[in-house]
Amino acid sequence: MDGAAFDDAVQWIYREYTDVTPLLLLHGTDYEPIAEAGPILIGASIGSLIYRHWQAGTNAMADAVWLESRIPVQTLFSSLQRRLRVLAPDRREFWLRLGMAGPLRQAWQEHQPWPDGFWHGVDRVWLHHAGAVHCAWNNPSPERDCTRPTDNLLEAQVVLDWPLLQALAATDPQEVD
Repeated sequence: MDGAAFDDAVQWIYREYTDVTPLLLLHGTDYEPIAEAGPILIGASIGSLIYRHWQAGTNAMADAVWLESRIPVQTLFSSLQRRLRVLAPDRREFWLRLGMAGPLRQAWQEHQPWPDGFWHGVDRVWLHHAGAVHCAWNNPSPERDCTRPTDNLLEAQVVLDWPLLQALAATDPQEVD
């Protein structure tokens, strides 16, 4: 989920969902002071309270992304950290807000594919749209990883093509204040 909409995202999560542990993807990086702004990975199982709230679109969960995965949450955490910064074809670096459904929903609606191995460890990416839950991307090879472990947790390694970057950058009119 994205924590930017909260004054204290971690406390909100602990108050609402006592059985989960939020993992701040910027933890352990130079951006630690703003880590609560997200993205925040929360390990939860199907049937849990947080899952039921996400499924129903309750409170802030409607704007979260559900990543279906069979790997340990700490492994997924490391994999997602390596994807927070990406490269454009011209080698400029960009940040991805992986916890925000809006940009991902826009890319899904425009049928933009991700590079092979981008969604390492993720079987399916689920989003809310028009009052329903949709499988935005089905990953046939979740074991494939287009990145490598590195000492620099936020080293940009993945090149996204221009159409995908443009779709991710588009503003959803419903999300504009």
